[in-house]
This record gives sequence, structure tokens and C-alpha cells, in this order.
Amino acid sequence: MPESANNGVFQGGQNSQRRTGNVNRSMLSVAERVRHRQALTCACFVIFATTIVVAVATSVAAGDEPPVPAPAGVDEPLAREFSPELAAQYLDEFADHWAQARRCAACHTIPPYLMARPLLPRRGRTEADVRAFVERIVVERLEAEPMLPVDAISAVSVQVATALAVNDRLTTGRLHPVTRAALDRMWTRQRDDGSWEWPFRDAPPIKIDEHYGVTFAAIGAGIAPDEYSETEAARAGLMKIRQYLKDHPAVSLHQQAMLVWASTHVEDLLTMDERMQVVSRLMAAQREDGGWSLANLVENISVDAPASRSLTDLKASPGYGVDFLIYAGRDGAYPAPLASDGYATGFVIFVARQTGVAADDPRLARGIAWLKSNQRASGRWFTHSLGPPHTLHYISNAGTAYAIMALDACGAMPKRAD
Repeated sequence: MPESANNGVFQGGQNSQRRTGNVNRSMLSVAERVRHRQALTCACFVIFATTIVVAVATSVAAGDEPPVPAPAGVDEPLAREFSPELAAQYLDEFADHWAQARRCAACHTIPPYLMARPLLPRRGRTEADVRAFVERIVVERLEAEPMLPVDAISAVSVQVATALAVNDRLTTGRLHPVTRAALDRMWTRQRDDGSWEWPFRDAPPIKIDEHYGVTFAAIGAGIAPDEYSETEAARAGLMKIRQYLKDHPAVSLHQQAMLVWASTHVEDLLTMDERMQVVSRLMAAQREDGGWSLANLVENISVDAPASRSLTDLKASPGYGVDFLIYAGRDGAYPAPLASDGYATGFVIFVARQTGVAADDPRLARGIAWLKSNQRASGRWFTHSLGPPHTLHYISNAGTAYAIMALDACGAMPKRAD
């Protein structure tokens, strides 16, 4: 494991699955243990595949499609008080909608859901149904929406594999055969330079460049239980990832933070000093109200923004640098509101905790206070989408997941009772 990496999936998380005791390694070598696990996987996978298909088909046939949840809005009132149950209900509704009605793996909704939902109170069958939907994508090699372009297919393979790996860590602490298949499939889509084809949709921070996919894949491989990272496929893939990240240094604060998170699970990505330099930059971006803004994490005009009339006009607009920054995408330049939001606040706190920053650090404590006082009446934490035509603010779904992950990592969540 990397230097100072934590033993559980999330540093400080009180609701995550903890594996205790010593693993009986007998006198097998790593290679022999890997071959043994792969043999068991081959024997079990057909059984799991049949079970998943039947379970999902039964679930869909049992009832009507879920209603369309109310869209996110900046003017939505705040909740009367912080409520994990309300957050669980919100995440369930949106994940159920995207899985059943949209039949889409939804990078902004389904993967974050699988990473955060085990930290919240249970509510009906939704959690199991969404997991079954994602497993079916792997088992049947389904593309999650019709006529998906090649770059999005690669993104689905990375997102699904990593989300399942994190979910396994949080729940059983063991690598599910379908998760292993998803991770193995992920490597088959990796390019020679270590990256994956990635959708460029001017939708930061996820759908903007290959860097996100590379670091997210590294997190999945490193966090997967049962020493998955020691398998031949993972070792070869991670070697390519290390080279890609060396050849393509992280630029934005979000890229740097993703690299820090990956480095807590994969060796030789960053030194401890490099990690803490990034953490210092993230802490410096904290706003006066205690939160963080996604605008600060993805702002890129000082580095690689193409010259354009829209960019020039935005820089000359009143409020630039005070009320908004600028995200320059492939199709244009967009104003990025500087208000604190759920995604950035949750994400920064969570990543800081993975590096060992104390939960009672005053900066993190202020961020946790912001999260507890800024949950909306629906249960979500609002985050403004930063590029048209993305006006429905689906990034709020991921923001809500990261808010929960941050609260759990700081011990600010009630213990889950199932």
C-alpha cells in the first residue's frame, strides 16, 4: 500500500466495512494466490450472471418506472436540519430514476451513489436494485444508453468498475466476481498511453478530459479488495497509468486532488510532500463561509484556455474574479459561479481526510459546519453545472454523494443501523 494509506476504504469513515484479523496466506506466493482466486471467480461468475439477470428482470417487471424526481435549483429552500435519512431518500430516488427509467450508468449519479449509499440508512430495495443494474451492465456487456459513442463506452467501463470496487469495500470487504470482471474488462479498453477514450462534453469535472478517467481507474484498482491490484492485468494497467500521469501532469486543482486520492491507494504516484502541497492549495481555496466552490477546482483559463471572443467578453464582465470564474471548454467559455457548493466542499474534505488531515482540523470543521447547514429540503446539496446545455445541475447528485462521504470521513454521521 502507498505511504500513509488507510486500511479501510475511507479514512475515518465510521460506517464503512472494516476487515479485521490476519489473512491466512498459508505459504502461497502472490502469483499462486491470484491464480487461486481467478479459478474461483471463473467457477462462480456464471452463477452470479444468471442470478443478476433474473433479479433485474423481476424488479423491473414488478412495478412501474419511478417518477421523474424534481430537478435541482439554486433557489430550493434549505432543510430545517441536517438529515441523513433525507439524503438517502434523495439519492435513492435519483439513482432509481437513472437506472430504471433512463437505463443509464449516469457518471454524475450511479457511480457516486454506489460509493456513498452504504454510508447512509437503508431504505427499501433501491440500493440492491441499483447494484444489480450495474452488475447487469458488466455481465451482459451492455452499453448503458442507446447508440453510445465509443468514448462514452470506455467511460462506462471505468466508472462502473471503480464504483463496484468501492461498494465492495464498503459492504462485504470482499471482491465480488462481477466486480473482478468489470475491472478486468476496464483494462482491455485502456490505450497504449495509459488513458481511456473519454467523453468531452464541456461538463466539468467529469466529462472534460482523459485525466479524470485515468485517476478514477487507479482508485478503483487500488481500492479493490482481495489484493486485486496484484493481479497481472492490474499491475500492467497501473504501470501504464503511472507513465500517463508522469507525461500529463495534473493542472487544475480538481485534477490534482483526484491524483492525491489515487496516490493513497496506488504506490509511486505522489510523494508525501507532493500530496501535502496539493492539500495546502485546496485549503487555500476555502471560502469565507467555510465551503468550497467547484469554480475554484476547475478554473483553467490561466493555463490552457483557447483564445475566443466569449472568453474575452467574460473576463471583461462585472463580477469576474469575485462572483464567478471562467471554465473554458472545447465549445466555449462559461461563467463558473463562485458560491460554495456541495460537490467541491464534500470532495475537498473527503480527499483531505484520505491524506490524514485530522477531522477536527479547524478548516475541515468549518467545511463540515457548512455541509450540515446547507442541505436542501429535497435532501440534496446543490452544485451548479458549469457548462451549457447542462442546465439541470445533475452534478448535484455527485455533490450529494461527496457531501455524505465527507461527513462520514469526519465522523459526523450517525452510525448506520441495518
